[in-house]
Amino acid sequence: MDDIFKRSEHHSGWWEQFRARAFKLLRSSARFWWIAFFTTAAGLAVASWVIFQQQVVYVSSGRMMVSGRINIQEGAVFSEELANFFGTQTELMKSSEVRTKAVNLVESTDPQLEPIPTQLSVSQLPQTSIFVLSTTGSDAQYVQKLLDAIMTEYIATKKEMRSSKSEDTQAAIVEEISRVEHEMQQSEQDLLNFQKANNVGYLEQEGNSAGVYLASLNRQLADLKTQYQLFGTMDLDEVIAKTQNDPGHAGDLAARASDPQSHGLFGTGMQPEDQYLEARQQLAVLKSERDELAKTFRPKHPKMTDISDKISQQEILIATLRQQSLDRFKTIRDSIKGQIDNLNKVISEWDKKALSLSERLADYNQIKGNFDRTKNLYDRLVNNLHDVDITRNVDQDLISILEKASSAQPVKPGFERVLTVGTCIGLLIGLSMIFFLDHIDDRFSSPVDVQSRLDEHLLGQVPSQKQKGTLAPLRENDSRHAFAESLRGLRSSLLYLPFEGQRPKTILITSAVPDEGKSTIALNLAIPMAFAKVRVLLVDGDLRRGSLHKSLDRKSGPGVSELLQETASLDQCIVPTSFQGMDLIPCGKQAQNPGELLLGPRLEHFLREIYVLYQYIIFDSSPIMAADDSTSLAPKLDATIFVVRFGRSSAKVAKRALELLSDRQANVIGVVCNDVSEAYGEYYQYKYSEYYGSQKSAV
Repeated sequence: MDDIFKRSEHHSGWWEQFRARAFKLLRSSARFWWIAFFTTAAGLAVASWVIFQQQVVYVSSGRMMVSGRINIQEGAVFSEELANFFGTQTELMKSSEVRTKAVNLVESTDPQLEPIPTQLSVSQLPQTSIFVLSTTGSDAQYVQKLLDAIMTEYIATKKEMRSSKSEDTQAAIVEEISRVEHEMQQSEQDLLNFQKANNVGYLEQEGNSAGVYLASLNRQLADLKTQYQLFGTMDLDEVIAKTQNDPGHAGDLAARASDPQSHGLFGTGMQPEDQYLEARQQLAVLKSERDELAKTFRPKHPKMTDISDKISQQEILIATLRQQSLDRFKTIRDSIKGQIDNLNKVISEWDKKALSLSERLADYNQIKGNFDRTKNLYDRLVNNLHDVDITRNVDQDLISILEKASSAQPVKPGFERVLTVGTCIGLLIGLSMIFFLDHIDDRFSSPVDVQSRLDEHLLGQVPSQKQKGTLAPLRENDSRHAFAESLRGLRSSLLYLPFEGQRPKTILITSAVPDEGKSTIALNLAIPMAFAKVRVLLVDGDLRRGSLHKSLDRKSGPGVSELLQETASLDQCIVPTSFQGMDLIPCGKQAQNPGELLLGPRLEHFLREIYVLYQYIIFDSSPIMAADDSTSLAPKLDATIFVVRFGRSSAKVAKRALELLSDRQANVIGVVCNDVSEAYGEYYQYKYSEYYGSQKSAV
């Protein structure tokens, strides 16, 4: 998760730096726009001079309409695909062959004209098949004549190419027709020979009959194999059981057994198997009678003895009939086997006969198919040959001259190109100069720029104010909402900024060079503190050019200068302001040696006196790089706030000033960005001025 946050912060930091850099470059472009304007104007001037020095040439133009396809009958040979057609025609118009023919034509028709070097350009109008041709040269009459000749020779060349192509195609088709005709004659002779040797109708009829007869034989063979299997795997009892379990078959056998004309149970008369079945039935009847008598008589009773003898005799009869039936089944099975063998031979003979018929029919179909294909190819080639003849005689009105060569007009060659190049080079030079000036300009342009170049904490951002003259101090309910809220935010940063030990009370507001807004920040920081019921003292420590008394409409003295020179007491120097809880000690009379006064012992006594009287004491001082006053005063105070102004403060100078403060052991607690443009993309604070307007009543 930490890696994800680090990657996100890295991406965000890169994006912020890029936007800050782009914003700074846009501001530089707005500031130095005149450089690009003058370099572009210079480029145009140079281009105009180059055009003026060029020799005048003459240009003649004409138009041609060229279609990409000839509308002839279906199957036409000559056609050109539009995908590559227009590029091909352009190159053909500009070809050396067409140009040579055109030059010769001009020499033959106008021998008084001397040939001169010319240039030909060809372009196509968008979404049309119209070509615009232009020739350029030093002789107006020759240029016009040559362009007419080029268009004429182009049409002639196209006709020659088409005629030559048609002749080549015709010769190829005639040769192919001769070959195909020979093949067709050979195929036709093969077909006649086959029909003479074979009766095609008989073959087709015999083939169908053989198929039907083979199907019938295969069904008979299947029935015999079923009977053979039945007699080979079952004995007499199994056959009877199968007959009794198959109602349909059992009914059929029963019907044959009861039919006087039938040949027995199995269709062959009163055979042993039928007698066997009848004997078994009689045995069952005898056993039933014995069981009934056994209920009445004893085993030795004559009736019981008589019926037992009958049963024994019946069982002997059944055994004899069973053996006779089995012998009969074996004879029948052998007979069926003979029928199966004979039927297999018949089927084999008919298979060979049917296969022979199929092979002859296949040969016939192949010979006839070859003849039909060859004849169709021959017919198509004859049609193509006819179409080629038509193509040669078609009037090619799809290639025509729409506009003949116009009268040659004098022009400066490359006029637009030279102007464009000159303008672009001039503009590029101007933009390069602006980029270079922006690159060497190290002035702060965004909060991101400040944070990337300085190590100190960013305490606040004060937006720029469009106001002429001296900026008026803050007032309660001030209409400058963003300005007021930014200073309230700076006040809150000081009140709640975390410190180790005692919170600083004496605070120095300084900057690197003049006109960076340190005095404005000091004054308008003390005022919001007074609004917050904090007792605050504003001290004008700029003993050279102090001006805080002017902003508060107070006198300049007595002040700090008199206090340090011991010509006035502290009570005499403290001046109440119009803001409750806020007092001012002005700069006083300009001193000759302010640096020595700030290093004297009187300053230590002065600081001890005011330290117990106020909750916060805010000092304004001279710029660090302008005088040594601030670097002498800063170490004696609790904290220092460094002010930079966008578009004015140099990063190099600001870093040097902060190094001087660090060398003097000053406690720099942060940086305030002054004059921040609200147009900067990353300035979001206090931009919503409508939030401070009067609240509308809800409907």
